[in-house]
Amino acid sequence: MSIKEPDVDLFYHLETSLHRPEVRTSALHVAELLADEFVEFGKSGRVYDKQVTIDALAGESVSGASIVPQVTDFSVVALSNEVVLVRYRSVRTTVSDARRRFETLRSSIWKLDSGRWQMVFHQGTPVERG
Repeated sequence: MSIKEPDVDLFYHLETSLHRPEVRTSALHVAELLADEFVEFGKSGRVYDKQVTIDALAGESVSGASIVPQVTDFSVVALSNEVVLVRYRSVRTTVSDARRRFETLRSSIWKLDSGRWQMVFHQGTPVERG
């Protein structure tokens, strides 16, 4: 299986599944979605590998994990027949104050391995409010 035109709906579903609390807090689900060589450059500037990410997400509080961000400007670009780049903007509000918005530019690289798409890289860059 390879791609010529990426299935935007498929990658939207894969990417945003990692936003949902029932997936984020499940080490099994996250492990299936992330490749063994996964690396994330967090919006904090820290670098995370697969196991650190699984542990961090599994340890999220239900209230913290339940704030599903709004996704806009979603796009998918095929880098090869088995690798795609996903780009989008996420907007998250806080539980205590829905007027506080945190915007982040996000990018992920997904690769096809043994018939399954897995994320190999993710980066979040905060958008400064001016």
